[in-house]
Amino acid sequence: MKPKSSYLLAGVVALAVAGWMLSDDLFGKADGIAPQDLASATATSTTTASAVDRESGLPENGLLVSAVEVKNQPITRIIRASGVSEAKFEMTVSAKADGQIISLDAVEGNDVAAGDVLVRLDKGTLAEQINAAKANLEVAKRRREVTERLAKENFSAPLEQAERAAAYATAEVNLRKLEEQLSDTVIVAPVSGLLETLHVEKGERVRRDTATATILGLDILSVIVAVPQNEVSQIKLASKVRVQIAGNASRHGTVSKIASKSNPATRTFDVTIDLPNQDRKLRAGMSVEATIDAGSLQAFAMSPAHLSVAENGILTAKIIVDGKAEKLPVEVIRAGAETVFVSGLPDDAILLTVGQGFVEDGAAVNYKLASES
Repeated sequence: MKPKSSYLLAGVVALAVAGWMLSDDLFGKADGIAPQDLASATATSTTTASAVDRESGLPENGLLVSAVEVKNQPITRIIRASGVSEAKFEMTVSAKADGQIISLDAVEGNDVAAGDVLVRLDKGTLAEQINAAKANLEVAKRRREVTERLAKENFSAPLEQAERAAAYATAEVNLRKLEEQLSDTVIVAPVSGLLETLHVEKGERVRRDTATATILGLDILSVIVAVPQNEVSQIKLASKVRVQIAGNASRHGTVSKIASKSNPATRTFDVTIDLPNQDRKLRAGMSVEATIDAGSLQAFAMSPAHLSVAENGILTAKIIVDGKAEKLPVEVIRAGAETVFVSGLPDDAILLTVGQGFVEDGAAVNYKLASES
């Protein structure tokens, strides 16, 4: 019984398969499309759709890129640089004569004015020598006058007149030299400033050109910052600068000097900034951060994620020109944590944003403005 049942089951299955194949062929013919014709029609439809996409200029992958319309606005270009504060001047005052110090008339750390006495040297016998030179000059003067009167009456020879005049001139020169030596025993401040250091002590004997004191100019500090060579041309004399010094509030100064030669080690240029310091809260040698105003220009705010870097290192952004993507070089004017301001984008241009990284330069683009709903 079992063999007969197996044969019967196999026959039923065969009939069912044959019926399924026959019904498929009949339904296909009823629709007027043979199976092989249906496959051919499907291939033709796909080919036609691809051709339509190419004719329309839209990307075949259907990628939709976000875009925004460029609206530039005036933005202040700023250049940030670090450096060190310095005294406006540092002057060393030296002795002009040999002598022993008899008094120190100034105190380190105090302000001094131009002409204030710093150090006094022993005058020695200069006072007596000057008195004698004055008397000698007076005698020479009287003799010259007598000779001149006699010459008018023809009682004096020309040679005698010349001798009297020379004697008077020599006596006058000798007196002036002695008076200068006496003046040199008093060492005074040549400029106003802060007396930073006295290099001598009372009772010490000094020689000519010995350093006796150092005076600093601190009412205005010179802030020296290093600026890269690709930015230094944007800075002008008298440009406004905001200077931040650690532990102190920010202050405002102006650019007073731009180096014409770079530092050979760093290839940066020193830019000098004059910084008011009448309150003397700032000191020389402090580290500073300077923000230099380099003028304003038209720029557009965008995300840095929508910028690309070309092979030559230039930043670029992609815009739409005649329906296709085009790379345009841009320059970052100001950078923040999430936004950068760039120049180089024309007003009303369509800037590609989200998805721009998947679009090749010159490729057709299907985009949607962010303002569209």
